[in-house]
Amino acid sequence: MDLYERFKIPEPKPFGASTEIYVAEAHNELRLIIQHHLNKLGFQKVRTARDGCVALAELKLKGAGVAIVGDDLTHLGGLDLLKELREDPAVTRECYILLCKPVQKSEIMLAVESGVDDLLIRPVAPADIMPKLRSAYAAYMNPKNPERVYEFAKSSIRTQNLDKAREVYEALTQITVKAARPYVGLARIAHMEGDKAKALEFLNQAIARNSNYVHAFALRAELQVEMGQTQPAVEDFVTAVKLSPLNFARYEKSVEFLLKNQLVTTCIQILEIGLHEGMQHPYVVERLGYCYFMQKDYAKALRFLKQALRLEPENVSFMNSLAICYRDAKQYDDALDTYNQILKRENDNHQVLFNKSLVLLLVQKNEEAAKIFRRCLKIRPDFQRARDKLKEMGVPEDED
Repeated sequence: MDLYERFKIPEPKPFGASTEIYVAEAHNELRLIIQHHLNKLGFQKVRTARDGCVALAELKLKGAGVAIVGDDLTHLGGLDLLKELREDPAVTRECYILLCKPVQKSEIMLAVESGVDDLLIRPVAPADIMPKLRSAYAAYMNPKNPERVYEFAKSSIRTQNLDKAREVYEALTQITVKAARPYVGLARIAHMEGDKAKALEFLNQAIARNSNYVHAFALRAELQVEMGQTQPAVEDFVTAVKLSPLNFARYEKSVEFLLKNQLVTTCIQILEIGLHEGMQHPYVVERLGYCYFMQKDYAKALRFLKQALRLEPENVSFMNSLAICYRDAKQYDDALDTYNQILKRENDNHQVLFNKSLVLLLVQKNEEAAKIFRRCLKIRPDFQRARDKLKEMGVPEDED
């Protein structure tokens, strides 16, 4: 590709034992086998994960020369993870190997189109690992590989050389005439320059080229939020989730926006798409419980909040939400039991103590409630809500 020469795109670092390798694989035994064999081959910089969301966060924070990523990671599969890495201008996406079951030709084509450099097929034989590392790295360095051109454009955005990035993306629109991705890049640049109308125009062009390009819909939704176009934003958030229902990254921004705008019913619709498709992330389940709580459907709210807590048993925030839901459902004994479970872990949590006292007032245990309000003030002397409650009850702040 002449773009390498035209833009003087630098070569990646040479592949060798000093190359850092990231292994994300859901199956513990296989992950440990790959890590052990890599160490035996001389690769000492090997990081691992079993959860797709964790892997994405860690690779965004600190990349790796080669990523070996399973197709069935929890919460975010290998292909979706790669798409998130290659779309984020703040992230350098380097050599990528998809670890997967035996695949058909159509699945291989999808992987290649998504930017995968090679496949490592389960069950993995140790003798397969080094040849795959070398072939994947060679594929990534191939001058006909457009991925490094896109990465060069992203690096120009990171260094604020927007004119250079725009020049690269414009060249890519001519070379890849059916691709939506260059127009998404141009939209990001226009947005950074403050031209929202132009950014929206580019995103419309991207979607016209590829109506399945999830990041075009996600970015357009965020842009429409900024422009105050609520209904189109809602439609694009829903479309983005439908296109990629097992990608956890698709949920947070959409849910935050919908709840901020009190669009609870639409938020439930989006979250239930995820659950129907098998997305069992604690955040998705807890937010669904919260939405039903907002609608005062306490039976459903309790069901999902309990499910979220089963997924993440030590999450105090989830436990507190469950206790509040019990309280509003008038299941006071369950609320008190849940608050007591939290206080076993955090016995000086003044907010939980305060909430427990509110339930005690509801069951007319005023003396016990007053003692706990006073305890809240000992922990936090500036805790005005506890002081106000004692005043409302007509009891002194200090016991006689």
